Amino acid sequence: MTFKDCKRFADDAHRWSLTGSRPHISRSRAGLMIELSFFRAYLAWEAFLEESFILYTLGRTAPRRAPPKRLAFPPSQKDAKSWIKAEYGGHVRWDEKTVRGRSLRFFHKGKPFRSALLSNSSALEDARAIRNAIAHESESARTGFEDVARNKMGGVLPQGLTVGRFLDAAVPGSAPPKPFLDFYLEKIEAVARQIIPT
Repeated sequence: MTFKDCKRFADDAHRWSLTGSRPHISRSRAGLMIELSFFRAYLAWEAFLEESFILYTLGRTAPRRAPPKRLAFPPSQKDAKSWIKAEYGGHVRWDEKTVRGRSLRFFHKGKPFRSALLSNSSALEDARAIRNAIAHESESARTGFEDVARNKMGGVLPQGLTVGRFLDAAVPGSAPPKPFLDFYLEKIEAVARQIIPT
């Protein structure tokens, strides 16, 4: 499922929940579909980070960029993955903060990952908090999401706000109105284009 597919799925869910729509679904069902759209897009983002990191580690090039200057030279993809796993005791994370630190160990000045991730860290941290609230029903995941929503919605949380309703809500001041889902996915796509220019 591509980012475009995820956006289309979320748009369908929003449209089908409007009064008088055919087919028609409830707002709560639309919210769940929007959450799923975001979650699938976020998983694709993590897979992109992993794959691009591994390929750059192996000396591969992007279509419009010279390969980054490597500080590590694994002989194979399997070795590259095992070197990364060895750093973290077998459990590899691909959140932006971890990748920024890892990039300094594998590439000169962490390029191209560090600068792209650092300049967008706020939006990427928000996206991770939203992803965690979808994936985990813990109090800390809910609190992280509520902090993001409160910050983005002017300090006030609407009663009964779900992750899906937040993602479907318009970014304040956006014209034309842009849902938070689109806002975050566009940010992630922009970072991906900085990492691998096409």
